[in-house]
Amino acid sequence: MSVERRREFKLRRFPPVQFLVYAFLRAVLMIVGMFPTSMAPALGRHVGRIAQIFDRRHRRTVVKNLERSRGVCPPDAIPEFVDRIYANLGRLFVEMMMIPKLVGRLEEIVRLERFHVVEEVRRQGRGMITVIGHLGNWELIGLAVCHAGHPLHSLARPIENPWVDRYLNGFRTRTGQKIIPKYHALGEMIRVLQRNEVLIIQVDQDARSHGVYTDFFGRPASTHRSPALLSLKYGTPIVVANIYREGGTHYCVLSDPILPEAFKSQADPVRALTQAYTEKFEECVRAHPDQWFWVHDRWKTAERKPEAVPA
Repeated sequence: MSVERRREFKLRRFPPVQFLVYAFLRAVLMIVGMFPTSMAPALGRHVGRIAQIFDRRHRRTVVKNLERSRGVCPPDAIPEFVDRIYANLGRLFVEMMMIPKLVGRLEEIVRLERFHVVEEVRRQGRGMITVIGHLGNWELIGLAVCHAGHPLHSLARPIENPWVDRYLNGFRTRTGQKIIPKYHALGEMIRVLQRNEVLIIQVDQDARSHGVYTDFFGRPASTHRSPALLSLKYGTPIVVANIYREGGTHYCVLSDPILPEAFKSQADPVRALTQAYTEKFEECVRAHPDQWFWVHDRWKTAERKPEAVPA
C-alpha cells in the first residue's frame, strides 16, 4: 500500500511546493510589470527561446502536430514556424503578466467586431453559446468583452494549485466575467442559457473518451460535444469567436450563428453540429496559425484509439 501511495504522490500537489510556485509567479509578475507594455513582443521572443530550450517534450508535440496537419506549412518551413509559435506563446505569457497595466487600456488595444450578433441571438430568448479556443490572447479578450457591457459566463478547469487558481480567477473576474468550474458544471451552464445569457466554452483540447470524433486539420480529433448537446436540447444558437492579434491590437470577431434546427434531421445531430463548429474554428486557426496552442496534443486520443469512435 505504501508503495502505491508513493507512486500516486505528485510533487506539484504538495502544498508547500504549490505555495513556492505561487510566490515565484508573483515575483515574475512584479518584475515583468516594471517593463512598459510596448516591450511585450521583444520580451516574448526571449521567453519563447528559453521555453524551447527547456520544454523539449512540448516542442516535439508541436513538430508532430505540424507534420501531420494538412496545409499548415511545408516540412522545410517547420523549424521557423516553431520559432514563431514559441515567440507568440512567450508574448502571451508576458501579456498575461502585464494584465494589471493592460486592463486600463482595453478600449485602446482591443477591437470587438460583429458584436451585433450577440443582441440578435439573445433576442431569441434562448441564450448564446460562444465557442472559443486557445487562440490569440483569449484571457485579455474575455476582460474586454465584459468591460464593453457583454456579461460572460466561462467554463474553466480549476488549476491544481489553489493559490494560482484564486489569483488567476481574480484577474478573470475583474471586469465582471463569471467563472464556472468545469467539474459538476452542467446545472449552472443550463441556468445561464435559461437566463438568456452568454456561455463561453473552449473546444480545442482533446476531449478523450468524453468527446466525439470530428475532422480537424484533415484527421480525426476527439472534440468536446457539450456545446452541441446544450444547443440541440435548449435550441441555443452557437457562435464561434475568432481571437487573434495584429501588431499591438487584439481582435475578437464573431461568426454568424450556427442554428441547431439545421442539424436535428441528421442521423447523428450531435456529431454533425460538433463538426460544424469545429470547421469554423479551424478556419480561425488557419487565418493565424502561429497564434494557436500547438503545444497541446490535440489528436492523441484518436491516434491511440483510431478504431474507437465515441458515441
